[in-house]
Amino acid sequence: MENVKLRGFDRFAHTYGQYNVIQKKIIKKYLPFLKNRVVDLGCGSEGLCKYKEFEFYLGIDSSEEMLKRNPCNTLRADFNDKKCFEHIKKYDFDQVVSFSALQWAKDLEDVFRHIKDLNKDYLLAVFTSSTFRSLHRVLGIKSPICSKEEILKASSVLNPEKIEILNYEMMFDNPKELLEYIKYSGVSGNIRVSPAKIREFLRNFPVNILEFEIVVVR
Repeated sequence: MENVKLRGFDRFAHTYGQYNVIQKKIIKKYLPFLKNRVVDLGCGSEGLCKYKEFEFYLGIDSSEEMLKRNPCNTLRADFNDKKCFEHIKKYDFDQVVSFSALQWAKDLEDVFRHIKDLNKDYLLAVFTSSTFRSLHRVLGIKSPICSKEEILKASSVLNPEKIEILNYEMMFDNPKELLEYIKYSGVSGNIRVSPAKIREFLRNFPVNILEFEIVVVR
């Protein structure tokens, strides 16, 4: 388990690269484990080709705006659709990776099953429902993504050799900065909060940290 403390989709594609601090830390941590021919599920705008020179790289994302900003070789496809994996099978690659997308799978176990059927190595990072847990508690929000336990259960279809749990925290000096990070980071989802609760949060600032919990299977 790793614990690190740090200080302080289409609509937000233009700002995603500025705010995906945690995603970048995960990429850099696992860069030595990436093979030379990879398919990247949910690549977003953060092209892995900026971090490593690949023999073959294909980034997959369903957001056209994200792909426009990705400097690498990409394909527009949705990993929730089995046709995505039919496309992937046409390519010669050694590893499937994903660093900040699979928490949005409609059926995570089904996606894992499709990955297993590719019969390739994999390195998959999935954010858990404990991400932003203190803020969710204060605002009375239920996380839209799977719990650590649900992710681990779904990953059993992969029969992973190694599972790691990563925990990070980011501290903020003011509530607007915190809420702005959530809005543009690509981790929050489409959660609706009443204006009254937002006003109360901005006035009292009861939470000045954001937590992140990630399950990594490989």
